[in-house]
Amino acid sequence: MTLIQTVNQEIEGLDLQIFEMKDEIEKIQLELEQRKKEYADMLYLAYKQKLSLDPLTFVISARNFNQATRRIKFLKNLSESRTLQMELIRKNQEQLSQELADLESARMEKSNLLSKQESEKNELEADKHEENNLVSNLKKKESSLRKDLRAKQKAAKKLDDEIKRIIREEIERARREEEARRKKEGTGSKKGGELKLTPEAAALSANFNSNKGKLPWPVEKGFVIKSFGEHRHPTLPNVKTVNNGIDIVTSDGANARAVFDGEVRAVFNVPGMQNAVMINHGEFYTVYTHLESVYVKKGDKVNTKQALGKVYKDPDDGKSIVHFELWKGNAKQDPEAWISN
Repeated sequence: MTLIQTVNQEIEGLDLQIFEMKDEIEKIQLELEQRKKEYADMLYLAYKQKLSLDPLTFVISARNFNQATRRIKFLKNLSESRTLQMELIRKNQEQLSQELADLESARMEKSNLLSKQESEKNELEADKHEENNLVSNLKKKESSLRKDLRAKQKAAKKLDDEIKRIIREEIERARREEEARRKKEGTGSKKGGELKLTPEAAALSANFNSNKGKLPWPVEKGFVIKSFGEHRHPTLPNVKTVNNGIDIVTSDGANARAVFDGEVRAVFNVPGMQNAVMINHGEFYTVYTHLESVYVKKGDKVNTKQALGKVYKDPDDGKSIVHFELWKGNAKQDPEAWISN
């Protein structure tokens, strides 16, 4: 049984006691009125029997001393009896009235307690309702987050696959160019021979490598909001994500820029990551994605800090974020180890 039910039962019990007490007081009041009427009737009767309303006259009119004595005693006893009876009735009435007041007070306390309990119950029900709504909203949010995460993972995989495909093509292109060069020189191909960079590409690669930790940022202003590697999801429990590069938030309308001299080897689009530009720096490649528009095309020679395209602003969170990756051959690198701090 709940506390509210218990208090309700107690109030019902008090209501019954109050009803019975009021009934008892009403009976006493009627009895008191009856006693008063009887006393008045007695006085009237005494008057009709020529008993003066003045007790002294009633005593003097006695036939002898003994009768006078008896009348005095009668009047005394009558007065004391009536006075005592009426006093007892009044005291009984006062006692019952006090008990009634106590019961009314107790009922008021119980009513206040019940009101408080019902108020707390309503608050608890409101909190429970709010909690249920919160849980429901969290479930909806979690479902939305998981859906968004799957979309981002799908986009990241497409980007990764495309980068690997382009690098394989670049390696194959370099192999064909090397074979053509050897054939032209009459040296022939060497089975199992190591594929070498052209002198120009080797010099560019060496220069790029020597600038490790000193490369400019892919945007003029910004800060890293998601670093390279594996991360625990900030909201979803037991979920980890992998970032093949770094994410840099920048100002609205900012341009992505080349971190080093090189040649644009690909411009492509990945759903969910917008436009991407891939630049070759000898054996190194840099990739710039989340571009709203692109200013360069495949085959263009670019210089350090040259604008490549406008960074895309996400309408959902209102942030302009560029995703930047750096590869050495087909091996991913941590870009923060290469750009200046």
